[in-house]
Parts: sequence; C-alpha cells; structure tokens
Amino acid sequence: MKRILATVPLISLCLPLVSKADPTPNNVDVDFIATVTATTCTITIVKDGGVDISNDGNSQYSLSIPDVGLDKIIAADETAQANFKLVASDCSSGLGTINMKIQGDTVSGALIKNQSSTAPVAANIGMGLKLRNAADSAFITPNNTATYSWTSDNISNGLPMTVALRETATNQGSTDNFTAKATFNFTYQ
Repeated sequence: MKRILATVPLISLCLPLVSKADPTPNNVDVDFIATVTATTCTITIVKDGGVDISNDGNSQYSLSIPDVGLDKIIAADETAQANFKLVASDCSSGLGTINMKIQGDTVSGALIKNQSSTAPVAANIGMGLKLRNAADSAFITPNNTATYSWTSDNISNGLPMTVALRETATNQGSTDNFTAKATFNFTYQ
C-alpha cells in the first residue's frame, strides 16, 4: 500500500511538467515539388466482332451477348461468347509494358458470378475472360496476384480478348437474366 501511495504523488508532480504547452506554437511549412516524367495510357474497350459495346462516358463499358441456349453454354460454343479488344492510346514514348489484372466477384475459380437482380435469374452460370483463341482452362483468374503483361504488339494494336458464359456446376445451369461485372486494373512501366 505504501508503494502505491508513494507513486501517485510522483506521477502527479510529473504530469504538469509534461502537459505544459509552449505559449508560442512552432509552425512547419512544407513545400512539395514533383516532376511527372511520363504519363500513363488511356485504355478503351472496342468492338471486335459481332456484339456491340457501349460506353457511358465514364469508362463504364457494357457488352451484351445475345440470347443463347444452355446447350451452347455447356458446349462452350462460340455463340456463348463475344470478342472485344482493349486498346491503349495516348501512351508516353517511354512506356515499356502494361500489366493487367481483373477483379470481380467469383463463383467458381476463374468465373465471375451472376449479379442480376432482374428475375428470373440464370443459375450456375458464370462469366470468364481470356485472351482471344485461348482455351477455357486459360481464363484469367480475377482477384489474383498474377498479372498479364501486354506485349509491344498488344500496346500498339490492342489486346484481343473473349468474354464467355460457362456453367459453374456441371449439368446444373439454367438460362435467364445474367449480369456480371469485371474491373480491369492496369499498371504501367
């Protein structure tokens, strides 16, 4: 008990010394100067086949695959997918490469889930993204740490891609309304 009583007066004596404020505050001015050495690119999504692509003007693009039967989705038929191209423009001359990642709410590994709120809703169907003419096993996995690095040809001529509808559970799919969202993220070197 004596130890506690002896400590309390020491703390109370120290606190006024610590909390005493200087009557004249010290101001610190910081000037920050930066030089931008290279600008990034503008990336757009353009039509590259039969389906139309719309842009709301704020870099929000929509691509609609026409109505397709479940048998075509199961068979991975071309009518259950659509081609488009990512095009880089206004890039600085010092650009070496563009690295790309995709984000989206996944349902089955590399497939992005249906987010339609308009009933009736398609079930056990997902959307996959891949490089043009790549096998379904090469769908780009969303939310992955791995990136796809554009080649110099991709930077000059665009990156041909395919979006495809696929079953997420074998022989359990049903077709109705489907909406999914993928976000492309780019880093430049």
